[in-house]
Amino acid sequence: MAWNIGKSILGTGDMSVDVEREADVIFTAAFVGATLFQNDREGGRAWRVDMEPNSDIDKNLDARTADDRASMQGLNDACSKVNQLVRTQLAKDEGGVVWGLTPTFDRGGMIQAGGGARSEYAKVNPAYAKTAFSYLTAAQRAAKDGQRADEMYIGRGAYCGLVVDDEGNAVTAMSTIRTTLNENTPDIGERWRPPADADVRAAQYPRDKDSATWGLIGGVALQTILAQQGMRFYPQSGGVPVPPDGDTDIVGYTHGMIRCIYETVRIGQGTAFEMSIGVDTFKLASCMSCSSFMMANGVDASSTHLGRGESWSPYYSSESHNPSYHVDKMSIDDAIRHCNSRYSAFMHQCLRNGVAAMTNQPSWVSEKHGAALARLDLMLVQKSTAQNSVARDLFLDAMTYHKSDLQRLNGALVYGSAARPSCDARYDWSQNRSTGHDTKGTWETWVNPHSDEEVRALHTSPDPLVKP
Repeated sequence: MAWNIGKSILGTGDMSVDVEREADVIFTAAFVGATLFQNDREGGRAWRVDMEPNSDIDKNLDARTADDRASMQGLNDACSKVNQLVRTQLAKDEGGVVWGLTPTFDRGGMIQAGGGARSEYAKVNPAYAKTAFSYLTAAQRAAKDGQRADEMYIGRGAYCGLVVDDEGNAVTAMSTIRTTLNENTPDIGERWRPPADADVRAAQYPRDKDSATWGLIGGVALQTILAQQGMRFYPQSGGVPVPPDGDTDIVGYTHGMIRCIYETVRIGQGTAFEMSIGVDTFKLASCMSCSSFMMANGVDASSTHLGRGESWSPYYSSESHNPSYHVDKMSIDDAIRHCNSRYSAFMHQCLRNGVAAMTNQPSWVSEKHGAALARLDLMLVQKSTAQNSVARDLFLDAMTYHKSDLQRLNGALVYGSAARPSCDARYDWSQNRSTGHDTKGTWETWVNPHSDEEVRALHTSPDPLVKP
């Protein structure tokens, strides 16, 4: 299938800002659709997304508190706007989305996939979990050719996926990998690769406009650092990564939890977990991209955040898979196709329902995003079905434009007319209460819970933030 090589995803314009608005709208439609899905499945109960209190080592307590308050207000605004759309679409003043805090970080703590995972995790000995953490992050062999074959990726955004079988044994571990995709990748669908002269390339890669393959996180120089931190690059030839071709390829990143879900489907048993490892990443929550894939495959994340899922991608090839010793219930290639097919159908449902809710409340959609919404609606009507990957691929294309998911929501949506009860800037969706002269919103009174000393220790030693 021929790829889209226009200067924007939906063709609304040739500039980087056009791509940004298109990506905003695509993500927002998917998120609204996922909220509708969760509300329907949970009988009208609101879906919760979470934020992690700031733990940046280069900021003091006051700066971390200021960042937290801004994030909280942004989350609260997004909840109000999304709830206006969802509740209008459902014609009732319940459901929607609320926000809270991610589970408190503890080394060995894990993100859990589905109710079964929560039950299994409750049985895990905390001492064993900490031993697993130490094992996964310890240096086992010196680097060779930039690849650390015996280790997990331990840089920023480092999560290690784990599969625990039905007997309680941890049978495989998989961290985030980088993949290079092109028109010959099996079942890749119709993806978008901006041409060399596209304005968005210069905007996203100001130092690497002519050398960065579209989708790379952070640019060319960072790739060496990622490899030294344990990230594996695929495809490979003779055990050596094949360099990406900027003229034909795009780059994607498959997270450890997703890799492990393919394995549980391959062996027909077990549960998937994801552990935060290294000394730069601490939130025990899945990105929205991972969460949507997990919803599609019947194993919800224990916590979902609206940070960044830059260039997120599912598997397409089993080359990079790390199987357990369990025999096949189906081949890994069949497991990949099975999960990806379910994901495609889910994204078709989410985008169609999300667009319908957005077009039903036009005053709540930014005027600058109107053209992108109209074009997305038309493209879905003309091309997308539950049996093809059009909607899925549009979502993946949107994620190659790197931006916070929360910023995407608050870019595409605005406060409009005829607000439903509580769908305004003052309602506190984390506390489920109104605010006013005597009642402040959480974002107005919050103080970051971690001292400067605790944050420094977190980045340099194995001590957790959880208090005994």
